[in-house]
Amino acid sequence: MRYEISRNIIEFEVEREEDLYILYLIIDKGDLLYGWTVREFKTRKHEKGERRKIYICLKVEGLEYHAFRGSLRVRGVILEAPEWFDGIIGSHHTIEIIRGIRYRLVKEELDIEYVKKILETFSKGHARALIISIGDEETTIAIAKMFGIEILASVQNRYSTSKAVDTDRRTQLEKYAMEVVKQVKNMVRPDDIDYIIVAGPQRVLDYVKDVVVDSLRTFNRPMRTVYISEGGLAGIYEIQNATPEVLSDVLRLHELKYVDEIFERLVHGRADVAIGIEEVSKALERGAVDRMLILDEYFKERGEDVRRLVSQLVKTGGSLTIVPSATSAGDKLRGLGGVAALLRYELSEQE
Repeated sequence: MRYEISRNIIEFEVEREEDLYILYLIIDKGDLLYGWTVREFKTRKHEKGERRKIYICLKVEGLEYHAFRGSLRVRGVILEAPEWFDGIIGSHHTIEIIRGIRYRLVKEELDIEYVKKILETFSKGHARALIISIGDEETTIAIAKMFGIEILASVQNRYSTSKAVDTDRRTQLEKYAMEVVKQVKNMVRPDDIDYIIVAGPQRVLDYVKDVVVDSLRTFNRPMRTVYISEGGLAGIYEIQNATPEVLSDVLRLHELKYVDEIFERLVHGRADVAIGIEEVSKALERGAVDRMLILDEYFKERGEDVRRLVSQLVKTGGSLTIVPSATSAGDKLRGLGGVAALLRYELSEQE
């Protein structure tokens, strides 16, 4: 995301879908959002209006963020608009944040260090992996992102292989694999992904992996083949749940590792972990926090608490991990109250 911060103003331009997630964490109720939008314009009360592009100022009342649709809609009341557009001031409107358009966000108070910490957390970006889960009867094509897995399509096997001899089975599966590759190339651009995972049961993958891998070399992306028990949609879920290390390696999703580390320390009765807002705040006051984990939904539900914790973290030089709620790591952290921290050293109960 391109951005400039000055006083209480953030000027920004979205470059990737992940930028919408960052904005969702930063934009709050009561903020002023300036930007281009489209609104129906009527010259007469009962006639059908014409949609016009206008520049407005919206006082934010709420947000609708959809990770898999890649959209962020900002709802609010129009405070400023072109003079020729009568009757629009004070009406409700929704701005959908669009890639490539510059917006201005004005906050009553802007904690610059807080915003920079959020941006720093995502500064290295997050990789995306194309997953091709090949089964006997069906192949599922999906993209794994920071927020979860988006299913793109399913390709049915039109070539019967159940009664084929070994030679025929290889030929039929290779034809099937070429159809899969064709679908992938029609749907996915190399720039959209950083990694490719080709998965399937050994009885299928051994026949088709060379065809798929060779055909996708033009993407010029690292590839990995993985044996799973079933292909298709079931294979996607297996990669996500039964073999999460595959995605963790590829996507650099360390959230689950950190959450698991918290549980590991708790199980062993260690005192170098803090759970909940109160414990984490006390640990921050003592400069003991090495890494703080916050569930993303807390940025809306407990905004003031989150800002206070992040501001304390900035002063002590700790690391921040924002855990997406729609992940297994998010589910685990929610069970701990949504906020936790790995400490640099153990704290006694008296401290």
